[in-house]
Amino acid sequence: MDALDTLIQPHRVHRSLYTDPDIFVTEMEKIFGGAWVYLAHESQLPEPNDFITARMGLRPLILTRDDDGGLHGLFNRCAHRASTVCQAECGSARRFQCSYHGWTYSNRGELVNVPFAEGYPADFDLSDHGLAQVPRLGTYRGLIFGTLNPDAPSLAEWLGPAGPLIGEFVDRSPSGRIEVRNCQRMVYRGNWKLAWDNAGDGLHPTFAHRSFLVLNERQHGGARSLSQFKASPDDTGMYGADLGNGHMFVDQRPGLHQSFWETQRPVPGREWYADRIVETHGDGAAEVLEMAPGSMINLSIFPNLLIKGNHLETVDPVSVGETRLHTWVAAAEGAPDEVNVLRMRIAEDFPSLGNPDDLEIFERCQEGLAIPEVEWVDMSKGLGHPAEEVAADGVRRAPVTHEGPMRGYLRAWLELMSTDAKLTTARAGETSFEKAA
Repeated sequence: MDALDTLIQPHRVHRSLYTDPDIFVTEMEKIFGGAWVYLAHESQLPEPNDFITARMGLRPLILTRDDDGGLHGLFNRCAHRASTVCQAECGSARRFQCSYHGWTYSNRGELVNVPFAEGYPADFDLSDHGLAQVPRLGTYRGLIFGTLNPDAPSLAEWLGPAGPLIGEFVDRSPSGRIEVRNCQRMVYRGNWKLAWDNAGDGLHPTFAHRSFLVLNERQHGGARSLSQFKASPDDTGMYGADLGNGHMFVDQRPGLHQSFWETQRPVPGREWYADRIVETHGDGAAEVLEMAPGSMINLSIFPNLLIKGNHLETVDPVSVGETRLHTWVAAAEGAPDEVNVLRMRIAEDFPSLGNPDDLEIFERCQEGLAIPEVEWVDMSKGLGHPAEEVAADGVRRAPVTHEGPMRGYLRAWLELMSTDAKLTTARAGETSFEKAA
């Protein structure tokens, strides 16, 4: 593996970032251990003794609630011979028993029983053999994150300017809370960073998603084709932003000439929902309602969470050349069923064609990256362009087709990959917890 700082240049990156197994192994350690990684949403384990399985890179986890509702991030690895102890995706359990030799753990991670214990050494202590745990957990507006890095900044600091954008997403719900439902799973034969590149790319929709645009034109006429944008993307106010720490934001709303909310057909509960939003947001209600059905934004929380419309999507690396994507619909807690159905139908509109387009492109990119003699991937669009703005909080904002957000996340990638953080685990009762918002 070459020196990492030689592989990322201001205008291009080396193909090995997507193809080198050694780089992938280091990413799984330093990025998916050293950063704050999204694990789940609180609505997925709402009651005491609920659990859900998750991953931090290649590390399998069990997120649990104990009898008192306390949150624990347990590594799904028996302390005896390393077998995973939970095979279910979710459920309710006070105990987890390893199916290999019967070691049994509480949902706090404590070892509570070892069968046929007579042969173990006299000083064998159950308390020394609990499940290893994530040492730092935190929540932000219901999103659960974890890190193994004792020196990582606080969760609020890590999110930075991305935090208020998460708030905007959640506050489309009248209660200020969402419920995560209905997972769709997809797999593509390509590196996980291809999905990350794409999430910050505002240029590709006109070309990669032409089938979606053509279908809309056939069904609705020209008003629902490319003319949904007032002009060419860079002339509309649509923009991409590097939020720092690898986070990105693409906002296409300025390119729309009509609100999604205003153009939807009447549904039962619509007026009730609108009244609640007005009560909560006052003068800002129109902007919230405009995005209530959900679309036209991509918020990327490095390294593994994408918020797109009313979806939460996780990027789950499997190997250097294989990635899983998990997509959940976020329902507005307390909203009438009809309003949430409307949100879900609109949320299905683009992904039904757009996601297969993206996955096909990712696999074509991975195939092209296999050519060793062609070493570099160009990311120069917008570099040094006068339209790029840097705000007081450090956010870099540029026209939507520029590649600044991708260059920004790669700077964060390089910083994490170059840091010798001393990653740790915790024993039962040692995890620290942060409620960032």
